[in-house]
Amino acid sequence: MKILVVSDSHGNESLLKELVKAYPNMDYYLHAGDSGLDRDTLYPFVSVKGNTDYYPFDELIRIYTPMGYLLVKHKPWFTNEQIKDNKFLINGHTHQYSFSIESDKIFLNPGSLSLPRDNTNGTFMTMNIEKEKATIIIYDIETKNVLINKQIS
Repeated sequence: MKILVVSDSHGNESLLKELVKAYPNMDYYLHAGDSGLDRDTLYPFVSVKGNTDYYPFDELIRIYTPMGYLLVKHKPWFTNEQIKDNKFLINGHTHQYSFSIESDKIFLNPGSLSLPRDNTNGTFMTMNIEKEKATIIIYDIETKNVLINKQIS
C-alpha cells in the first residue's frame, strides 16, 4: 500500500498538484488538515479538518493497512483509545516533521507543505506499507532531499 501524506498546505493548491503529478500511483493521498481548500479542489487528497479549515471535513481518518490501522488527525494530541487501536498515528498542526516509535506505535508528522517551522522548504511524506514492513520517507518539497528514511518491521 502506497500513501502520500501532507499537512498544513494553507491554500497552496499548486504544490498539491505537483505532488500528485510526481507520485501518480499512490493508493491514498492524505492531508492532515489546514489545507484551506474544499474537497473538490483537494481531490485526490482526503483531508481531516484543521484548526484553520472552514470546510466540513471529518476530525479523523482511519484506514486499514497491511500492518494495522492508520489514524490521521490534525492536532498532535491522541487519546489512549486512539493510540491503543492504531499502528500509525499521523498528525499535522506543528509545521514540523517528526518520526517516533513508542510502544510499537509509530507517530508521524509530515510537517508543513508550504509554511514550515523546521528550517526546511516545506515537507511531505511517503509510506509504503506491506504486511511485514513499512518504509517511511520524509522529503524536502523543494530539494527532494530525504530528511527521514525509516524501515519498520
